Amino acid sequence: MAEAAAVTLREAIEAILVVFIMLVYLEKTGEIGKKKFVYFGAITALILSVVFAFVFRFVGVNPENELLEGTLFFLSALLVASLVVWMWRHARFIKQEIEMRMGKATSNFALASIAFVMVFREGVETVIFLQSLVLAGSNPVQNFLGGLLGIILAVVFGAVFLRGTARINLARFFKVTCVILAVLVLKLMAGGFHEFFEVGLLPSTEGVLEVVGFLTRNSTGAAMIAFMLGAMILLVIYDVARARVPDLASLKGAQRRKARYQLLREKYSKIALAFSLMVVIGMILVPTITAAHVTILQPTEVTAENGILRVRVPEGDGIHKFQFEQARFLLAVKDGKPRVALDGCYICPAKGYGAQQGTLVCLNCAAPIEVETLGISGGCNPRVLDFLSQDGFVIIEASQLREAWSTSQ
Repeated sequence: MAEAAAVTLREAIEAILVVFIMLVYLEKTGEIGKKKFVYFGAITALILSVVFAFVFRFVGVNPENELLEGTLFFLSALLVASLVVWMWRHARFIKQEIEMRMGKATSNFALASIAFVMVFREGVETVIFLQSLVLAGSNPVQNFLGGLLGIILAVVFGAVFLRGTARINLARFFKVTCVILAVLVLKLMAGGFHEFFEVGLLPSTEGVLEVVGFLTRNSTGAAMIAFMLGAMILLVIYDVARARVPDLASLKGAQRRKARYQLLREKYSKIALAFSLMVVIGMILVPTITAAHVTILQPTEVTAENGILRVRVPEGDGIHKFQFEQARFLLAVKDGKPRVALDGCYICPAKGYGAQQGTLVCLNCAAPIEVETLGISGGCNPRVLDFLSQDGFVIIEASQLREAWSTSQ
C-alpha cells in the first residue's frame, strides 16, 4: 500500500505541477476567465483515466503499448514546451511589471489540451503501475487504496500550492517555473525516446541508450521531481525573506487589524507550502530509495557435454543467472515453470539484468520485466533463447547459445 501511494503521488505530482502552474499564471496575469478551460481539460482526462482503468480491469486491454506510451510522452513534452514558450514570450510584460490582460497569450484549446494530456498520461501510467503490482503478487485492494491515497495527497498539495503561490512575486515565479517545466520536458522526451526505441521506430546508439536509460529510471525521475519541488521551496523561502512589510501606521482600528491579518495569512500560507513541499519530497524519495535496491545476480559457471548444456531447474520460484564461456543466460522459475533467456536486452547496452522482489530489472534503464514475459521478443525484454525442459533440467545447445550471445553483442 505504501509503495502504491508513494509512486502514484510521484506520478500525479508531474500533472499537478503543470496544471497548477497554469492556474497561478492565469490568475497573476489577469486571465481568470481562462482557468475554466484548464479545469475542463484536467477533469475530462481524469474521467477518461477512470474509464480506462475499468476497461483495462474487466475487458483485459493491454496498456503496455509502446507506440501509445511513446506518443503520449512526446505529445506531453511538446505541449509543456509550448507552455514554456508562451511564458517566455510574455517575459517582457512581467519584467516591466505591467498589469494588463494578455487575452491572446494562448488559445483556450491549447490550455485545455495541455491539462488533458498531462493528466491523462499520468492516469494511464498509474493504471499500468497498479496492475504491475498486482501481477507481482500485491493485494489489489491495498494497491487501490494506496493509489487513491497518493492521488488525494497530490490534490491536497495542489491546493496548498495554489494558495501559497498566489502572492509570490510574478517575475521570480516565472523564472523558477520555467526551469521546472524545462526539466519536465527533458524527462518526458527521454520517456518517449525509450518507448520508440523499444518498437524500433527510431534508430539508437549505445551512448544514446545510456543517457536515455539513466533519465527514464524511477530513481532519476524521483530525483528530478525532488529538484522541481526543491526549486519551488527556495522560491517560497526567498519570497518570504525578501517580502517588504508595508507601513500600517496610517491605518486605524479594524482596517489595521484586517491588513495585519492579510499579511500574516500570506506569510503562513507560503510557509505551509514550503513545509508541504518538503513532506512531499520525503514521501517521494524515501520509498524510491528503499525500493531501488536491485540484487546483482552473480552467474554460476556451467559446462557443456557433447555440445549440450544441462542445467538443473532450481526448486522453488526465483531468478538465477548462469555463464557458459562468455555467454550469460537467465533461468527464472515461476509457479514451477522454468523460463530461459539471454542476459541481454534487445535495445539497451549489454549490462544484463538484476532482480528485485521476483521481477527482472534492466541494469541500464531499470525497466521492470515480469518473469511471465520471458520468451517475448523485442523492446526491453531479455533476448529469446531456445531451450528444452525435460526431467527437471533445461537443455540448451552450446553452439546456439554462442551464436545468440555473439549476435546480441
